[in-house]
Amino acid sequence: MAKANVVSFRRTGKSIFFALLYGLLSAIAINDFLNVTNSYSVGVLGAAQLIHALNGHLSMSLLMTLFNVPLFIFAWRVFGFRYILFSGLAALANIVFLGIIPPMVLVKDPLTNTIIGSAMIGLSVGWCFNNGFTTGGTDIIVTYCQRRFHKNVGFFANTVNGLIALLTLIFFGPGRIIYTIIGMLTVNGLMDYAFASQTDVMVVIFTKRADKLIKQLRKFTHGATVLRGEGAYTGKPTDVIMVVTPRGQFTFLRDLVKAVDANAFMSIQKSDVEQGEYTHYSL
Repeated sequence: MAKANVVSFRRTGKSIFFALLYGLLSAIAINDFLNVTNSYSVGVLGAAQLIHALNGHLSMSLLMTLFNVPLFIFAWRVFGFRYILFSGLAALANIVFLGIIPPMVLVKDPLTNTIIGSAMIGLSVGWCFNNGFTTGGTDIIVTYCQRRFHKNVGFFANTVNGLIALLTLIFFGPGRIIYTIIGMLTVNGLMDYAFASQTDVMVVIFTKRADKLIKQLRKFTHGATVLRGEGAYTGKPTDVIMVVTPRGQFTFLRDLVKAVDANAFMSIQKSDVEQGEYTHYSL
């Protein structure tokens, strides 16, 4: 029980750190890089930039708040409270830092500004995804689609952000859209790179404490199948538990297993093809 509490504490601390890091990096990216060259970001950030550019009386903090409220209600119903907790912290940190970070011209070249700012956003979003939560906004919809249809998050992000690029072209002409498209591609490419959990893996667990481990796995999102085995050299019984899970959730699964059986052996294999439903326990 003590080990499980330590694991939970560390995971919570790690999630808080990356939520705050996203808020800081994304605010710096917007205020000091993307806004300098009038390049618009992705998702809600990009939409808020566009509306703010059209109507300067509406602050980005207010727009971010208004956009995120209905999406967080959806996320609460679909993903649960923990998902909302850290996503809300990430969104709140972004709103606060947007108001704190002073706008500065750090780099004059527009292409450099676009790439640096977009890279900061893409990496920080991917790190949040890897820790089981989003940064709010359209990331909630992207995460839902990724889990539902098992495609790269960049695929859905490009679809959503196409509308922002189109509006940029309509309202501001082709000059700004070039940098906006470059920025979007950079964000989505690095988001996919950082977000390892878009790939499903099959985890095979060899344990002699299957009964206790099964009780804990019932709390895990994905199903598991238990096979009764025997050691070839020792002749002693060894249970084999198989789980298919997104790679990003493997850390949670590994910590759960180690908290129950520190001597458990785990083998991880990439799952390239899936068919049918795998949501039951075969005990």
